[in-house]
Amino acid sequence: MRCISFAGPGLWEKKRYCRGKTCIETDLVQEAIFHLYKPDEMIICLSDPKAAGIASTLEARNIPVHKLWIPFGTDESQLWDIFGIICNAVRDKEDILFDITAGCHSLPFMTFLAASYLRSVRSVSIAGVIYAPVTGDDGFCRFVDLMPLMNILDWISGVEAFIRYVDAEPMYRLLHDLQGNIHRSGEDPNPPVRLTSWASLLWQFSDAVRLARPVDALYAASGAFHDIDGINEELNRFAPHLIPVLAVTGGLLELAAEPDMAQSMSEYVRKQIRLIAFQLEKGLFLQAVTLGREVLITLYMIRMCLDSDWRDADVRHEVSRTLTGGSLAMQNRPYEKTRYSDDLIRYPDWKELVLIWTRISDLRNNLAHCGMNLRDDSVRSIRKRASDILSDIERFFFLCVHEKRE
Repeated sequence: MRCISFAGPGLWEKKRYCRGKTCIETDLVQEAIFHLYKPDEMIICLSDPKAAGIASTLEARNIPVHKLWIPFGTDESQLWDIFGIICNAVRDKEDILFDITAGCHSLPFMTFLAASYLRSVRSVSIAGVIYAPVTGDDGFCRFVDLMPLMNILDWISGVEAFIRYVDAEPMYRLLHDLQGNIHRSGEDPNPPVRLTSWASLLWQFSDAVRLARPVDALYAASGAFHDIDGINEELNRFAPHLIPVLAVTGGLLELAAEPDMAQSMSEYVRKQIRLIAFQLEKGLFLQAVTLGREVLITLYMIRMCLDSDWRDADVRHEVSRTLTGGSLAMQNRPYEKTRYSDDLIRYPDWKELVLIWTRISDLRNNLAHCGMNLRDDSVRSIRKRASDILSDIERFFFLCVHEKRE
């Protein structure tokens, strides 16, 4: 481990520096850090030549030192230079301790940015971001580690990943670690017991949405709302920064459905259509179109009173061949009839059903085959077609469910 520390031209003053119960008296904070944190080398960032004597003094005290000259940071260009110089002084995947005791003006903020960048992009392990405040009433100057506050960035990223990109894995890992650490510390007499399981359900939901697994997605959404009052209480006590996530997940209630809801198939499919709308909202076009095609099959099965077999792969395949056959019949092209083909053309609106099926099925095939064809479809046009499928699905729902009732 190495330590990056800032040096200023201020007066040297002897203090008793402490890390926990271990203390050392010295006139240089860098010497205290060397003995209390035991880095292999002190990297001293210098802007003012008057402060260069600190490095020489440390070397005279048998402390390995590397001098790093940085600008004063008087304009934006110099701030970028400081950021680059600090980051370039660090090796990939090494352990780094930052000391901002003598860092003035913009340097603490630049340290925070550099530490965040190095951790995220260069796989650097940040051992701490420490500083020594003024001497306390007891005569000791105790180091404070700001590293825990850097975890705020992890929470921000985790929340954004779920809200914007339907990826709850980062948030699950944060809550899992939080609950585990509280239990292991044994300091709280009433530790959280619901956070990990709640985050696990959100993770299952996000995976199911991105894998276009409607039954699993709706079930996980339903589970996330069991004991929601208890979850809210634990979030308020242990992770108040996640309260906005709870507010957003409230919107998932309209997607919540237990598997036995399939006994009312039309309502269950309505939930799946809402899931498609959710996927489109999050930019999951491939998943939305894939699920949209399957929902059309389910809806037509409802129309034909086959909904009790809605998860039978063989029946579903035959129904899809029936609709595709209808499309070929409208084009006066030969097709192989199924046992449902004659029933299809008896419906007065069969051509409208088939046209919707053709549009969405064609788009799904285009996506499934990754554009490996001679058609000149632009990415933008594919996105536009995918964005517009909801109205077709809603119309198909009306034709299959409402017309059947009448």
